[in-house]
Formats: sequence, structure tokens, C-alpha cells
Amino acid sequence: MGLIHAWRMQKFVSDARVAYERGDLTFVAGFDVDGRGRVSMKKIRKEIDLIVSAVEPIGWQCVGVEQFFASVDINFVRS
Repeated sequence: MGLIHAWRMQKFVSDARVAYERGDLTFVAGFDVDGRGRVSMKKIRKEIDLIVSAVEPIGWQCVGVEQFFASVDINFVRS
């Protein structure tokens, strides 16, 4: 999980930088929750916090977190 997680985090940050430099007004980062395994809300909140703390220094501000079935979307706007 370590290398896959690091790659996904790097991709979130890279996509956020590209969107910011392109002048986009919003950015959405999302991830899927494994429905077969028992993933605690504590782990999901920790993952959300990691993504938010990695993306906000680029110039984005988190404005909402939405869950839909087994996926989570984190919405950002330019700060």
C-alpha cells in the first residue's frame, strides 16, 4: 500500500498544481473506498486530512467533502 499511496498522493498534488497554473477556479480530488474490506471512518478521515494538507499549500482551499456510495470527493476553490 505504501508505494501505491505515495503515487496517488503525488498525482493529486501534480493535478492540483496543473489546475492552479491553468487558472481553474475549482479542483476536485477523489478516492474510492474498498467496499469489500471494513474501512473505518477514522481511516477515511485520515486520508481526507492527508489530501487536504497536501493540496491546500498550492493555493486551494477545501470547501466540501462529499461521499457517494464507496467514493469520496473533496472540493477545492482557489484561495
